[in-house]
Amino acid sequence: MVEKRDNPTKEELDSFLVNTECPCSRISLSYGEFISLKPNLHQICESDFVSDRWTKAIYSDSNVTYFNLNDFRTFGSAQFQALAGFCNQSGSYLQQNMDSLKKTMFISQELLTKSRFQEEINSTVTQFQQTLPRAFTVQLELILQVITGNRLISGLQTNIIISSDHHPEVAPAEYMDRNKASCNCILDHQCISDAIFSGIFNASTRYNSSNETRLPGLKSGCLPVTSILASTLQCFYNQRCLNKLVSFFPTKENFSAMAINNVSRFGPRATVKSIVDNLMVEDWLMNMSYEKYRDNCAPLSCTYLKEMSITLMDVVVKLIGLLSGLISALRLMIPIIVRFIIKKINNVRSPPSTLTRK
Repeated sequence: MVEKRDNPTKEELDSFLVNTECPCSRISLSYGEFISLKPNLHQICESDFVSDRWTKAIYSDSNVTYFNLNDFRTFGSAQFQALAGFCNQSGSYLQQNMDSLKKTMFISQELLTKSRFQEEINSTVTQFQQTLPRAFTVQLELILQVITGNRLISGLQTNIIISSDHHPEVAPAEYMDRNKASCNCILDHQCISDAIFSGIFNASTRYNSSNETRLPGLKSGCLPVTSILASTLQCFYNQRCLNKLVSFFPTKENFSAMAINNVSRFGPRATVKSIVDNLMVEDWLMNMSYEKYRDNCAPLSCTYLKEMSITLMDVVVKLIGLLSGLISALRLMIPIIVRFIIKKINNVRSPPSTLTRK
């Protein structure tokens, strides 16, 4: 049985079943009217290690070119300035796209059920979350290609060494990996080697393994931005390792290691690139309000199928009513039928009349 309800109340809208049709008075709603999204960034973006206090504490000032090519003191401050830039850029990029999503229109001609509404919103948000990192990574790769394609020389001389002798010479920096394979920054800007703390104050163009200290996760390379991407934050989860790192700098600042989060999607050994490729996002907090969607949809009427429950008593009553009607009909019809039959019989018995001439 089809019924129509005008100006349904909120309680009625919530109680209607799947087979109910409630046309929205507003078929175009912005996502911002009923959902909110908040990304939680990796804790490095909230730590001291992306602050000016940290980058100044590990800044070697004019001495940067006097350390060994692989020495962290040469490029460490620049690396973490780049890391801070990734955090800031990720935050701005996320906010810009979330603002855009909030203004995007959600088309709903009819009021959706709560389960269908949640299904559609979850699908849209999941696609949004998966698309953002890919677009951000493309932008980052484009920036790196511009830097390397134009053969830009690092001011820290990490990719090109300019000698300061009486006859200045320019030579490409070379790095060696753990397998002792040599990599030339002119031929490959992605050269990566372990960072060290060396006692040798020499802007050597080659990797020098003598008198060195290594700390886990720290990398060196042709450009600070590429070497920080290849690094891990392993040392910054360990207070002893962090204290060792700080001890190589003439600073009185104290820093606390980050706490290991067992539920983090990024372990201590995760590369910075793997974190950046995910927009530095640990997880998302999403709130969706079906009630706000329902109120903004604001149906003026609903039509629905009303199921009638039939009991045994209803069947008996209907049968009695049917029989009563049948009996009444027979009472009217039987006399007519009897008279008709009698008339037919009389017509058969009566002989036909004949006419004679005189």
